[in-house]
Amino acid sequence: MTQQSWILRFGELGLKSKVVRRSFQRSLRKNLVKLAENSSVPLIRDRLRDFDVIYSTAPTEVVEDLICHGLGVVAIDRMVELSSDPDPELISNMLLERHDRVGQKRTFGVRIKRLGKKGDWDSQSYARALGAALIEADSSLSVDLTNPEWWVKIILEPSGVSSIEKRIQGPGGLPTGVQGDVLAHLQTREDVMSSFLIMRRGSRIIPIMDSKPEFIDLLLKWDPFLGVRSRTKDERGQMFQRPAWGVVGLTIDQAQPYIQRREGAIKTTPLSTLEPLCGWTENEKQALWKHLHAPSQYLAHPDYTSWFE
Repeated sequence: MTQQSWILRFGELGLKSKVVRRSFQRSLRKNLVKLAENSSVPLIRDRLRDFDVIYSTAPTEVVEDLICHGLGVVAIDRMVELSSDPDPELISNMLLERHDRVGQKRTFGVRIKRLGKKGDWDSQSYARALGAALIEADSSLSVDLTNPEWWVKIILEPSGVSSIEKRIQGPGGLPTGVQGDVLAHLQTREDVMSSFLIMRRGSRIIPIMDSKPEFIDLLLKWDPFLGVRSRTKDERGQMFQRPAWGVVGLTIDQAQPYIQRREGAIKTTPLSTLEPLCGWTENEKQALWKHLHAPSQYLAHPDYTSWFE
């Protein structure tokens, strides 16, 4: 199969300081690469100027389902390489060949992202030329730059032209392993969903006691390092395993033997009992359970505006 590419959008990670952002993004990339290894999906991670890009020869739906398990990824843009020749007429014909509503009245808008050295075209002149070529090739099109039915999103490089064909919503949140460890006793579906919500905030789940293997396997699809204790530096610069800071599905007394606090620690944080599903309706829980199993098909919050009311 031919190689395809996807641009990763990080969202919340962009709000962090430069140092923290880099650290979080390293964790996210490490998690994605390990997920790909565990799933035997060929995957290459690279940088395209300001973008994190994934390349793969695996089937489209397989790669997109894998990336949708990458906590910290807010959205995924599927990118298609069109041509090394930027001629607007050629590109317009190639775009229309891939479009399913040719000949139907509809609105469109053109957005250009130019990367690298400026050649014969800048972003605005190329957008005008490509828009004119599209209208000439399909007279049913009309321009709407506010809310068009069809956004034509183009990446213009010195080496060629690519089109962002589709945007897929990612799971969002933060990459696992950047916010410490939480102990979990995975016995029920609610234990699993609670643990997943904590994972979305960057914490690593440490399954303990007689956690069910099928629930551990499910969460391993989201965090390939599930159960691996986080490490950090002490006041002398030496590495040590972090003690867990929270529990899910068990009492604090049950968790005490598994916390792993250092005897010589200068400061310790009291263990927290976490109940992230508090206030969730049964419909919301059902939607989250579906998202856990098939994130590329189901949103975690299909009605995420109702709580505003």
